[in-house]
Amino acid sequence: MREPMKIKHSYYFHFVEKAAALLLLAYPVLMLTVKGGMNAMFLFMLLLALAVWVVRPAGMSAVAWKPEWTAYVAAMFLLSFAILVSQMAHQNITAHPHDAASRYWLAIPIFLLLQRLPLRVIGVLQYAFPLGAIGGLLMATRESTGRWAIPTLEYANRLTIHTLDQIHFGDFELILGMLSLFSLNWLGRDIPALRLLKILGCIAGVWASLASGSRGGWLAIPLFIGLFFYFSMGKVSLKMIVSSLLVAALAMTAGYFAVSTFHQRVNEVAHDVMTFDQGNRDTSAGVRWQLYQAAADVFYRHPFAGVGPEGFASEMQPMKEAGKLTPNASYLGRGEVHNDILAKAAGMGILGLIAILAGYLVPLRLFWRATQSGSDRVRRSGILGVVFVSGVFVFGLTVEFLNLTMATAFYSFTVAVLLAACYNVHHGEPFAKP
Repeated sequence: MREPMKIKHSYYFHFVEKAAALLLLAYPVLMLTVKGGMNAMFLFMLLLALAVWVVRPAGMSAVAWKPEWTAYVAAMFLLSFAILVSQMAHQNITAHPHDAASRYWLAIPIFLLLQRLPLRVIGVLQYAFPLGAIGGLLMATRESTGRWAIPTLEYANRLTIHTLDQIHFGDFELILGMLSLFSLNWLGRDIPALRLLKILGCIAGVWASLASGSRGGWLAIPLFIGLFFYFSMGKVSLKMIVSSLLVAALAMTAGYFAVSTFHQRVNEVAHDVMTFDQGNRDTSAGVRWQLYQAAADVFYRHPFAGVGPEGFASEMQPMKEAGKLTPNASYLGRGEVHNDILAKAAGMGILGLIAILAGYLVPLRLFWRATQSGSDRVRRSGILGVVFVSGVFVFGLTVEFLNLTMATAFYSFTVAVLLAACYNVHHGEPFAKP
């Protein structure tokens, strides 16, 4: 009776590997091409992780807990805790705010599953990232022009897809493009075809971002350039700083003069700043500045529990009547603050502020530690994590990037997967110094 059970479990392990690899390969593409695709992939991977937790396949090791994972787990639960505390303080407990926040801690079982699977399973991401960027660009072009073609970078034809606004679409594409670039030679020397795919993925992601006109995301480009030079040179030096600044300046200058959308969107920022000083506060940048000030004011008046996870909108009318906001800004503020950090601080007070910062900084600290590893694969996995988290952090400075459930699922899922690549049991002693 023992031998049939052993065979059954070996097939089970094989199924888990194949299913996980398929979900990892599909999730970036489906996120941008199928409505609900990201949340569906998240759910299927979670169910797979729970199945393995209930019945562990023969040959799979048990979880060997590491002390630093405790901080990761606490950070993932903290936002849900902050929401609950704020709701209890305002005696208004509803389920909706917990929907997106639950994605953070539901990703923990996914991390614990993938961390124990062979590294080749996670390795499918080096195909998934570029395919996601290319697929998103093609889908947006198809929806915009009615045909499969390379989109122009004209301001009048800003690109997006029907399920996303232009800002989120552009940011998703840019981060997938950067992950494609930074995954070059991730698990070893890439064959020419894979290298070409990654380069095309990077080009597609940057092209789609420029075509979308989502200029807030472009603030991350100098950061990505700086990270590229830092990890190439291995340390902060005058040469690294000068090289990063020079390449960033050349890239921005080339974009300004060569790309119509980039040129026009940068000119709009300059115009917004000039007219704001002259009293016109109802520009795109002017409205954002008003809402940032409003969120800071709300946090100052309600530092402990905020005004509730969805209470910022109710502050708009009183602030408009007090002359703190223009009518246009108060109307737009009912939708969002346009800054992830300020939104959480205003909505949930100090706990919300700590929660959103922990959601960035704790994974970032773990990824940064991985970049110091003596294992080249762990180091490159850590670099991917640093690029991903820092990019999303910058996106969230000008828009509530994580206010969509799919964006929260994408962030928490990708963090879990890249952490699993860093801490994969098949590395041996991954953080041993060279």
